[in-house]
Amino acid sequence: MNHTRKKLVDELMQEQELGALIFWRPEELVMMLGYYPLWGLSFLVYTNDEKPVLFVPQAEPDDVLPPGIEIKKFPWGELSPINPWNVLFEEIQKVLDSKNITGKKISFIQERGGTTPCRMSGETPLLPENLINSLLKINNGNFKECDGPLLSLFEFKTEDDLKGIKIAHKVVGKAVAVFEKNAVPGMTEARLAALIEFEIATAMEDSAIFSSKGWPQVQSGTNLVYGGRFNRSTAKTISNGDHVMLELAACVNGYWVDITRTIAVGETNDTQKEIFKTVQEAQQLAIKTIRPGISMAAIDTIARTYIENAGYGKFFNHALGHHVGFRYHDAGQGFSPFSAGILKEGMVLTVEPGIYGEELKSGVRIEDNLLVTKDGYELLSDY
Repeated sequence: MNHTRKKLVDELMQEQELGALIFWRPEELVMMLGYYPLWGLSFLVYTNDEKPVLFVPQAEPDDVLPPGIEIKKFPWGELSPINPWNVLFEEIQKVLDSKNITGKKISFIQERGGTTPCRMSGETPLLPENLINSLLKINNGNFKECDGPLLSLFEFKTEDDLKGIKIAHKVVGKAVAVFEKNAVPGMTEARLAALIEFEIATAMEDSAIFSSKGWPQVQSGTNLVYGGRFNRSTAKTISNGDHVMLELAACVNGYWVDITRTIAVGETNDTQKEIFKTVQEAQQLAIKTIRPGISMAAIDTIARTYIENAGYGKFFNHALGHHVGFRYHDAGQGFSPFSAGILKEGMVLTVEPGIYGEELKSGVRIEDNLLVTKDGYELLSDY
């Protein structure tokens, strides 16, 4: 476990007077251990005694398990009449008893509004319906709600996290090159998206990459008028004079990238050129202002005001950006007019202004990922 992450978690436990924390969502395990579970059914019991315990289903492959931590298996995936979840809850209680946690409160994130997919992302196996209630009964019901402080852990990325995120960006950079090369007249949105997805999937041929998945959405021409509301690829054929936009989520070794690129195919009209230039300049103005201590609402205002002054304010219909790295959209306040967030060193966020509208018959978004550094920012998506 990363020393910096451990220090942050231990400080939270001390402030909240907690004896143990339980983590199980894939993004939580990536954050805590750099471990991206295959089945998505692993549970970490974290105590600040240097001996956290990771419970994994019997069916979890041994070669994906993180080193340097005690592993206990429970009988999920075995053909047996035994209820594996009852076994898990009993074993968690035994660990707490052995660490003299009785009498101290435990905590975990109760509500998250969805979760990142596990590596078996075609279908995440069902957790028991009574999971939260069962966990609340552990430790004689001695539980403390700490969702806010626990979710704030996702806002900070350690050096180990950044290594993983930068590997993901290398993969995405190659996928963007495929997009730029193949966004040509006669290519369909669907086929272009498939080429991009193929490039990301085959990144696993690199021995350093054990999981690589992409979710590209390509929109072109008049389909872009909806780009601020939703993104989806269709059978539409790309034509000369189209703007073509790639909205891309990618997860590599459990770390997430969220970028958008818009390019012109052939000669675009004056309005298209103007909205592209406006979005590009608004983004650059916002990015140049990023540094610790600046309010997130102020960053949003910089980009939004520039677009408004150019006459396109009503066509910028979403927030400027959000946290990213452990999820496609990480927990934490992002860049929006209503944000109370303040930029801090170690945050990774998107900056993604856009202009779209039926009156314009087109649309543009440019999205990059940035790390907030001690004195400013580092552009992670420099491709």
